[in-house]
Amino acid sequence: MIDLKPTLLSALATLPAHITASFPQADLPLPVIAVSDEAGGVLAQADGLPCLDEYLIAVNIYAADAAGAESLAGQADEALTALGLRCRHRQDFYDEEARAYRKYLRYRAVLKQNLIYQ
Repeated sequence: MIDLKPTLLSALATLPAHITASFPQADLPLPVIAVSDEAGGVLAQADGLPCLDEYLIAVNIYAADAAGAESLAGQADEALTALGLRCRHRQDFYDEEARAYRKYLRYRAVLKQNLIYQ
């Protein structure tokens, strides 16, 4: 499976939040952006060989208030769409366990030889 996580983390590194490549640890102060792989694999083949891959990534944004989560989500969306990823799903809720407002974003990219195709 293709791993775009280093590219995504680099794109998000300029945002005013702690960036992590998995679920946030309890000791990270808010706000936190957690990036994790959801799925991926061959999307299309040509002559029996993979030619297009699909990559799905989850971005979870944790903030002290709903407005902060929304603002950070807009900034994250701008950074990721600039890379060519497309947001397929958004969900807002209060995460009781994390004691934070959480915004879940799911992104999809179609790749051709490690380059984002669409």
